[in-house]
Amino acid sequence: MRIFALETDIDKLNKSFLSPGEQIVLQARFHGFLFFMRALGATLLTLVLVGIGVGAGLAGIPLSIAVPALVLIWLWFVFRPLLRGFIDWQFDELLVTTEKIVVVNQSSIIRQEIKQMNLENLASVNALTQFGGIFPFGKLHFELKEGTGKGLRLRYIPQAQQACSIIGNCVVQFQRRQANTPHR
Repeated sequence: MRIFALETDIDKLNKSFLSPGEQIVLQARFHGFLFFMRALGATLLTLVLVGIGVGAGLAGIPLSIAVPALVLIWLWFVFRPLLRGFIDWQFDELLVTTEKIVVVNQSSIIRQEIKQMNLENLASVNALTQFGGIFPFGKLHFELKEGTGKGLRLRYIPQAQQACSIIGNCVVQFQRRQANTPHR
């Protein structure tokens, strides 16, 4: 289903990236800890706003003024980032195929960003731990060859070390296929 720019059918979106003969090697969605961290921040900010509302009531500010103002502040500074965090967690994806890497960033219902990196332009991929490696996710850092674009960092990738290994193997296999293909 499509809601403005947000595509909720991930399989349909993935198929749109595939060329004839190209296969998906790795699909990774962001770890649930991403949403947990944003939900924790939203909870803390909600508690602060409730405290401000109680303080405003005790200070004699009419609730008919304080409550709507605090609700608007809550909608903008809490609900909007929380919804974005949910969409990031549920619908963002890293897709590795036999020819390219695709990063789908659907951060709201009105914004979708898709980044594609051809394997031939990839200089290296590195896996880094997050939170001291105590959780089963980490960061992936993609470096592109000089002149082909800017590198990319992705956080909260489940089993980042394993994903890094799979991507590295895809690059090696791609390079071998290119070396064996006669040039016209």
